Amino acid sequence: MLILGVALGLVAGLFAGGRLDNLIAVRLRWIWLLFLAALLRFATELFLVQRVEAVEQLRMPLFLTAYGLLLIGLYVNRQRPGIAMAFVGIASNAIAIAANGGFMPIWQPSLAAAGFGLGDVRSPLHVVVPAPLDEAFLTHLGFLGDIIPIPLPVLQNVASIGDVFLSAGLAFFLFATVVRSPDELEQEGMLPGRLRARLGEVF
Repeated sequence: MLILGVALGLVAGLFAGGRLDNLIAVRLRWIWLLFLAALLRFATELFLVQRVEAVEQLRMPLFLTAYGLLLIGLYVNRQRPGIAMAFVGIASNAIAIAANGGFMPIWQPSLAAAGFGLGDVRSPLHVVVPAPLDEAFLTHLGFLGDIIPIPLPVLQNVASIGDVFLSAGLAFFLFATVVRSPDELEQEGMLPGRLRARLGEVF
């Protein structure tokens, strides 16, 4: 779903007359922190796949540290278009993982609706939550987990509300960045007039 958000943002920006070289001109604050957070997040999952016992024991603090660093990196760039929405998405996923001991819950009916079975859940990050909407579902904050089935070819997946916010925020950030000139990129806060005009052209 994240890849779809990236693609939509870039395509919409180019369709509105934007330029890819505007991406080079954008300057994010503490970008090194975003890369560090992403590295820690994916390295943790990689070591979990390889069944490294020390990482398994520390899965909760490792994941929460990665998400915490990512949230800090997004927060300092919150004035950029779409970043606040991405922040909400990351925070939502982090809360779900924290409530499940370092695992991201997947609701079983959504898994089935997307065309998957229990045997298809091989990610060390995920845990399946049973079908009944009962106390266990609420305790595991199932509503913040992967509950949105995507039964489409190539895109087949189960996404969370946080994934939707993250993808939409990233898509809008890329769209806004592509259609803005380097001079406009120096301005933060409210959307510039050119961006509002481009939004009107697309929508």
